Amino acid sequence: MSFGKPVIDRNTSIHDLLKADQAAVITALVKLNKNFARLENPLLRKILAKRITIADACKIAGCSLHSFFETMRSIGFLLKDEPPEDASRQASYARHDTTASIELDVRPILALDKDPLKQIMIKTMELKPGQTLKIINSFEPLPLINLLSKKGFDSHTEVMDKDTVYTYFYLAEPAIYAAEAPLAEEHTDEESFSDLLKRFEGKLDKVDVRALDMPQPMVTILDRLDVMAAGNALFVHHKKVPVYLLPQLEEKGFKYSIRKEDEHNILLLIYKP
Repeated sequence: MSFGKPVIDRNTSIHDLLKADQAAVITALVKLNKNFARLENPLLRKILAKRITIADACKIAGCSLHSFFETMRSIGFLLKDEPPEDASRQASYARHDTTASIELDVRPILALDKDPLKQIMIKTMELKPGQTLKIINSFEPLPLINLLSKKGFDSHTEVMDKDTVYTYFYLAEPAIYAAEAPLAEEHTDEESFSDLLKRFEGKLDKVDVRALDMPQPMVTILDRLDVMAAGNALFVHHKKVPVYLLPQLEEKGFKYSIRKEDEHNILLLIYKP
């Protein structure tokens, strides 16, 4: 057993695991479940590691907590006392039929530099009892997973090849899903965009993500926010309203203001109140 590895539980972040022994953790997890192979990609590792827990990772990859913990135990991690997994949840997952699904391939939408969130939300409202929503993408849509989980959806992901990822969404509870309207494309703050620019004059960090491919714009913005000095704001040039990003900004306590200069030039100002 390696000295200094942390005691872990379902709420331990993947970042903490990798910090303790990145090579051993990735090797063991890929052997456990091929879906963890995305941790070998430095870019996707940035998206995954800091923002999901062991419990989240198991749900996304479609493996049990017990198997995950036993794998980590085998490479020297100590475990907190963990209650057995919810049998009813396991049974529900086993009964889940991915063949009864509404399918949406968002890759052509993204190829046109469009955000597919509105189409996805519309599809969730079309779901009938027992159906699932199958999203086809070229990467795992973690912000979408987090967003829909708050609306009562469970999910699991299957990596078919390097350009094809299936993510299935289905209601975790038999309750009726009260769908909300799609997120607005514009956001008006208490202060106007111009007023905010004046307030943060001399305290603006700037980044242009228009030339980056998905998911690099979101990763770049979140990374810049992680190192932004207190009292500063991040001024972003984007080619579209980053709807996947907005819920994460709100969760992290950021406010934002958006100005649409033209069809492919969106300005964002992100700051802490």
